[in-house]
Amino acid sequence: MDIQWSDELAIGIGIIDDQHRKLIERIASFSRAVDSGDMRKVEETVNYLVGYAIQHFGAEELIMIRNCYDQFKEHRDEHSWFIKQVFDAHTSLVKKESFTQRQVEELRDMLYEWTVDHIMVKDKRIAQTLNSFGGPLRQGAGLS
Repeated sequence: MDIQWSDELAIGIGIIDDQHRKLIERIASFSRAVDSGDMRKVEETVNYLVGYAIQHFGAEELIMIRNCYDQFKEHRDEHSWFIKQVFDAHTSLVKKESFTQRQVEELRDMLYEWTVDHIMVKDKRIAQTLNSFGGPLRQGAGLS
């Protein structure tokens, strides 16, 4: 399973696109680690995702709140679901519970499928909706 950044994944909000690009690169690296059985790299990626989820989703959610995005609650629920999945994987790794090859492959598949769908459908809807207002995008303090 190969994933790489393309302009098709860009939503048109600079800070979000930059973060998505880094996530796609990390998922590609994770996929290679799964294929090669490199559990150290698997664990490293899960640890990265913990911080990524908090930082990235926070930035997205602030933009949605500042701009009174009409589907904020539903979008935030999707973020919460993702965070729970990453939390479960992180907890298993920290507690040194065995991760079977099948579980790691399922995690890889979930990361790939959820991320591509989330960006292509949900995040693009944010940009389309906010851009339709015609005014400047309110990004909030600390975001450029």
